[in-house]
Amino acid sequence: MTKTERERARRLTIIVGVVLGIAAVVLVGGLLYQLVFVPNSSVARINDTSISVRDLDKESRFVQLQTIAQLDQLIQLQQSFGSSDTSGFFSAQISQLQNELFSNEGLANRVMESMIDTELVKQLAAERGITAPEAEVQSRLESFIATQQGFVTAPDATATAEALAAATPTPTFTPSPTPTTTVTSTVTVTPTEVLPTPTVHVQTAEEFTTGFDQVLTNIASGAGLTADDVRKIYTTNITDQILREQLTEQLGSEMPLSGEQVHARHILISVPQDGTAEDDQLALAKAISITQQLRDGADFATLAAQYSDDTSNSANGGDLGFFGRGSMVQEFEDAAFSLGINEISDPVRTQFGYHIIQVLETNPGNPDFNSWLENQKALARIVRSLTTDKVPNLPPV
Repeated sequence: MTKTERERARRLTIIVGVVLGIAAVVLVGGLLYQLVFVPNSSVARINDTSISVRDLDKESRFVQLQTIAQLDQLIQLQQSFGSSDTSGFFSAQISQLQNELFSNEGLANRVMESMIDTELVKQLAAERGITAPEAEVQSRLESFIATQQGFVTAPDATATAEALAAATPTPTFTPSPTPTTTVTSTVTVTPTEVLPTPTVHVQTAEEFTTGFDQVLTNIASGAGLTADDVRKIYTTNITDQILREQLTEQLGSEMPLSGEQVHARHILISVPQDGTAEDDQLALAKAISITQQLRDGADFATLAAQYSDDTSNSANGGDLGFFGRGSMVQEFEDAAFSLGINEISDPVRTQFGYHIIQVLETNPGNPDFNSWLENQKALARIVRSLTTDKVPNLPPV
């Protein structure tokens, strides 16, 4: 080989080496990006805490498996109802779950929002010194596993026994014996066999461990996770539930209320849809007169039966029962929810005519934790960064 040929071969070797080196760097870099950088990158940041792609992937796999199980259950229920009207109710839910399962991005976004809520609840609880006792977390986990196996836990069994012991039977009237004519029996009565009262089985520590291990194994294999991953998800979910309850107990007075209701009755003086201004004035004058009679002490039920044009309840004193917001036309609702107990409203004009309303009872509702949490989310520093390359690659359904 001549000197020129040797030089050419050396250069070729160098070029091939450089090309292979670049290819190796690109390959290793790509693997590092997919296996290290992406899993550790953030999909959301809540104040100073991040949710990683890796954690979102695990949670999404868990939720996907749970959703599949829920879907299977709904399909079985739908089939059991056949072609009844109830079957259509299940169809809507089935369609919604199927849409979620067939869109990894949609499922990932839903799971991410749930994880944001969980992290924010944890932070809000920590700010107020609220924690979930380990013993309570363990107790609820044991109750969950016991339910799965058809057992009960010792605390649940004790609580049930105490509730039964505290229940007092309703006194019954016992008549005094009276002389009766002797009757000759012609029918032989066979004593009825008394069946033993079913007993419940209290879950042992060994049964809990075995049952929980089985649950972990089944879910882990179905979702492509480890048993430790599943255990952490269960513990996190139970902890979140406890923290929400404790926050509600401590801050309930600061939370908006849901389910607010009033118990009201009314007298309707109707105005024809095509009525004239004179018709309206006559109806208003009549309503004002009735209002004054009520405020002077007249009986509401009597006047409702006599004057109300709402025939669906006039015979019942105009009683509408309890109703919440959104149940009545807006003008009626605004008036009813602004009244004090037993207060008589001025005539309220709606599309039906003039109403005289009296509120009999109020139910302020319960603290609405979710609405409160939404308000807290608006105040928190939350950054979402779930891009297409970070969407979990979930198992095919």
